[in-house]
Amino acid sequence: MQLDADGGRPLEMVGRARQLREIKALLGQGTTAGRALLVSGEPGVGKSMLLGEVGRAATGAGSRVLSAVGVPFETELAYAGLHQLLVPLNDRFECMAGTHGEVLRGALGYGGDSAPVGREVTDAVTFLLRQVAAERPVLMVVDDLARLDRASSAVLGFVARRLWGSRIGFLAASRSGAETFFGRGGLTEYELPPLDREAAVDLLATRFPGLAASVRDRVLDQAQGNPLALVELPAALSGPQRDALADLPDVLPLSPRVRNLHASRVAGLSAEARRLLLLLALDDSGDPGVLRAGSGAPERLTALAAAEWNRLVTVDGTNRRVAFRHPLMRAALVESSTLTERCQAHRALAELRAEAPERRAWHLGSATLVPDERIGALLEEAGQRAARRGDAARAVSVLTRAAELSPRPADRGRRLARAAFLAADAIGDLRAASELLDRARRADPDPTATLLAAATTALLLLNGGDGDIDMAHRLLVEAVGTGTHGHDAEDDALVEALRMLRLVCWSSGRDALWEPFHTVLDRVRPTAAPLLSACVEASADPSRTGSAGRRESDRDVAWRVVRQGRQGGHVRRHVDALMHLCSEDFAAGRWDEAGTLADEALRICEERQHSFLSWYFEYHQALLAAVHGHLEESRSLADRITHWAVPRGALGAVAFADHARVLAELGAGDYEGAYRNAAAISPVDRIASHAPHALTASMDLVEAAMHTLRTAEAEAHVRAMREAGVAEISPRLALLVAGAAALVAPDDGAVGRFEQALAVPGAQRRPFDLARIRLAYGQRLRRMRCVTEARAQLVAAAEVFEHLGARPWADRAAGELRATGRSRTGAKHGSVTLTAQEQEIAALAASGLTNKQIGERLHLSPRTVGSHLYQLFPKLGIASRAALRDALASLPPSAGS
Repeated sequence: MQLDADGGRPLEMVGRARQLREIKALLGQGTTAGRALLVSGEPGVGKSMLLGEVGRAATGAGSRVLSAVGVPFETELAYAGLHQLLVPLNDRFECMAGTHGEVLRGALGYGGDSAPVGREVTDAVTFLLRQVAAERPVLMVVDDLARLDRASSAVLGFVARRLWGSRIGFLAASRSGAETFFGRGGLTEYELPPLDREAAVDLLATRFPGLAASVRDRVLDQAQGNPLALVELPAALSGPQRDALADLPDVLPLSPRVRNLHASRVAGLSAEARRLLLLLALDDSGDPGVLRAGSGAPERLTALAAAEWNRLVTVDGTNRRVAFRHPLMRAALVESSTLTERCQAHRALAELRAEAPERRAWHLGSATLVPDERIGALLEEAGQRAARRGDAARAVSVLTRAAELSPRPADRGRRLARAAFLAADAIGDLRAASELLDRARRADPDPTATLLAAATTALLLLNGGDGDIDMAHRLLVEAVGTGTHGHDAEDDALVEALRMLRLVCWSSGRDALWEPFHTVLDRVRPTAAPLLSACVEASADPSRTGSAGRRESDRDVAWRVVRQGRQGGHVRRHVDALMHLCSEDFAAGRWDEAGTLADEALRICEERQHSFLSWYFEYHQALLAAVHGHLEESRSLADRITHWAVPRGALGAVAFADHARVLAELGAGDYEGAYRNAAAISPVDRIASHAPHALTASMDLVEAAMHTLRTAEAEAHVRAMREAGVAEISPRLALLVAGAAALVAPDDGAVGRFEQALAVPGAQRRPFDLARIRLAYGQRLRRMRCVTEARAQLVAAAEVFEHLGARPWADRAAGELRATGRSRTGAKHGSVTLTAQEQEIAALAASGLTNKQIGERLHLSPRTVGSHLYQLFPKLGIASRAALRDALASLPPSAGS
């Protein structure tokens, strides 16, 4: 581990693989191909670490590495840097020909008759380095070049420009824009950028694994990808602050060492310049209008010029926006100011932001030291606006400050309860939510005061407690029944409480729990929120409401929510969107994407503390395992869901697990087990109430019943589907109803029924369902001795199953084809079709990456990567990873899909 010269603390090498490759490429083969490179970057960006990594790589490759670091108190000591660099070569001075050895001993303080001149030292150093490089390559590594003494800088600058054709390399690092005695002319420079968000998140997870999500997002926002800032900002927080159990300041604090380091850079500026910088730090918008809050125009321009000259800020030449060069400078300025100075600055900014209500409210709140309901109300409104905009972290901070300024306990409790709900629902920070909820209750002990307190308690119970469905249900029903909301459809607290109650009822899988929900919903006036009503119809009882809820056209909307969630957006909406996409992807045959999204969702549920819905994504993993033929894995996942759900009363989850079992058993040919589990989801003579998953399992039940000679039960279920109007709910369900009807049709009417099923509009968009119907059609035709027609259906089904990777069904179709006298599906012998994701995984595995490394790069779990490789090997006709490279090279260009 390398110490960062800019910060002095060890930093892990995270997110710098690309930059490391680029630096090595610029230096040339072996890093010592007679080239010189200067690496620049802001303080704390990780220059020292990269230099250390390059040096270690060069040493490992057999090079001799000579290193030096610029030291402030040695800048006036001639050849101090050169002394550091050449110490390992001292024993060679005596053996050097001519006067070179004597010159070096004199320059470096080892004796000599007279002080050598610069050109003599340069020639001696060049001679020495070339002599050493004749034995093995040499790499000089100089860190903090700006602090190297003048004499050493001059010598090394001369040497670095004359390396071509030698086996000597030169690598140095310096802060961006720093003045140095080193001549840069003609040398290649490399600007080291900040870490991207993904790497920044990884670094925080490595150094501070228990950091609360809301605190992590604040750190990410303030650090702006600077590794030193990412390490220092959380380290300066207290334990409760890191756990989100204590409030955070507007600008996160620094450790004394780093604060003093940055504050010293502004100590020499004028009072007006420091005031201007404090205004910019507290505003954090970069808006040049902030300059109007200063004194007269000449003073403002002079102050800004001084800040630019000292490389503290930059001013965009196009839009005139002002930005701090280093992310820690804001914190240093705020911490080094007095309370009076900060209050004055906030008041000036509030006056300046009269046309921006949210910013004005925040600055007024920051400038106010005693309770003030007027400002508290302004902050509450600002917090609600931030929440509607999707900035939940900002909303929580603003609402918390509004509560602190609230003179009345009821107002304080209401505002804290709203902040608690957002922390749990939108941010996924249960610790912060629990603390805020406790504060709300202490402020206003009345348990009926706010529905959001009840909704938050239910969220905490489901995600952080034992997940008891019945307890959460009683809590929410009581709160909704005794609240003062007046059943007002515009009361957002009522809407959120009903959302929570809907989730509880849906997860319960029990009709009785829905009754109080529908009673309240019927009383809402003027009408319930459209989105809530649609969700209720879809999740409660679609066979009786005729609603399928979300449509496939919502896919773009769902993806937009997912992208926002990946950038730290609303966590519950992120999870909801992933639920929708997983369901749509499975039905549409986008199984690779479905698996990737299920992995992502499980990671989000764990990281963002929404664990209650993890079972839903394990269900999708179980479905995918079943259709791919990994039957034991599918059964294990289904059993895991059941063992989790039964003690909590989440019988809805049990029914979903049963659906995964049904598919696994159908794939294995265990039709008796499939029938038993399908009948547990829905009775054969009717469609189960409040069980939307009973609709998608309907054809499965009919297929299992027919294979176990339960013709009467199969026909009864088809009648129930028709009577419930299931086909009118969605195109997919229309296909399943038509397919089920074809399965029970007698031979003399079967062809017509199957052709009707194949002609259902949109059937091609449901490839697995359609291929299963074709398989059943082909089987029926073969038994009816229509061999040619049977082959056509079986070939079409087999091709789809092969493409999807539905191994059990592909094998069954192949068996049926053999029974018709045809042993192959018509594909060319040895032809292989890989999906884009399979190609990518195979290429990465062939390059030597482990399953874990591939998963990290593609956002997949190692198990999913292993599953893909397990399916790839037989496709490619190989048995190990070692054969992957040759197998991929032999594929034709059209092998990828």
